[in-house]
Amino acid sequence: MNKYLQINNYIDKLADNFRWILQKPISLFEHHYLYHRLTESENDQPVFIIGAPRTGSTILYQALTNTYDLTYIDNLASKWHRNLLFGAWLSDKKFKGRPHNNFKAKHGNTGQYGKRAPNECGQFWYRWLPRDRHFIDYKDIDASCVDEIRHSVNAVIQYFGKPILFKNLNAGQRLRLLQQAFPNAKFIYLRRDPRFIVRSIMTARKRANVNQKQWWSVKPANFETLLSLPEPEMCAAQVFYLEQQIEEDLKLFPKENVREVHFQQLSEDMICSLGEWIGVSKRLLGTMPTFKKDHLNALDVDELKRLEVTINKYPFGNSVFI
Repeated sequence: MNKYLQINNYIDKLADNFRWILQKPISLFEHHYLYHRLTESENDQPVFIIGAPRTGSTILYQALTNTYDLTYIDNLASKWHRNLLFGAWLSDKKFKGRPHNNFKAKHGNTGQYGKRAPNECGQFWYRWLPRDRHFIDYKDIDASCVDEIRHSVNAVIQYFGKPILFKNLNAGQRLRLLQQAFPNAKFIYLRRDPRFIVRSIMTARKRANVNQKQWWSVKPANFETLLSLPEPEMCAAQVFYLEQQIEEDLKLFPKENVREVHFQQLSEDMICSLGEWIGVSKRLLGTMPTFKKDHLNALDVDELKRLEVTINKYPFGNSVFI
């Protein structure tokens, strides 16, 4: 099995190197054959799903992209993240806008569930942004970086004539940069009872064999100071400070461009409401997933007490608890 994985990894590396070599020729193809079809519109802005990890963002992303005619980066397009428009064009040629009908993932990763499945495409953003931290402050913003991001994303929007949906939770810590690139962007801010988020993060850390003093997933601005905390408290602090930053920076955008959605609200009706708010039509033959709900009676008394002791160290608002 390990030998098989090594061979696969080697092939993937070779393929990525090949795509890197093709980057400049493909850029010429984009400029000569795709860019002439771009039509500018101030109303076509990107849409971002943001929030803390383990809040249901993946199933929301999958549901919206499957049932509404949004542009999104699938597993095929993500391979061409250096040429985002070409990747989206290639995917459209292959799949012709068909739904992916996939609602499976492993901690947000859909790589093994088909080329049409939606991808977070973090590699696209890492072309400009650091890997070792996620919060981007005003002093970190480079004007040329903003222009390049805006140009790459807007090219996809303008080519297909409809919004593009991103689910990349790091974006919640990059809102100051995104405001300069896309001042009219829309955001779906996903919330969940922090007791269940912390429980889910702890489970994810265990499955990924993450050490107690090691970070996992999205990093708030102060993540280094949180590494010394006991693991459950570090997870609670992670959620609190991520959400605190998001709520502060969402004020940079028009109120009507932000929808706050709770995990418990995820349903077919909510997906339809969000699709109408984004302003897109339904995708033909797209199916809807089954949405899970959190239930306090799923926790034993001792576990619930431990979670509440941890969560109560941070001033989460009452409205987020079920």
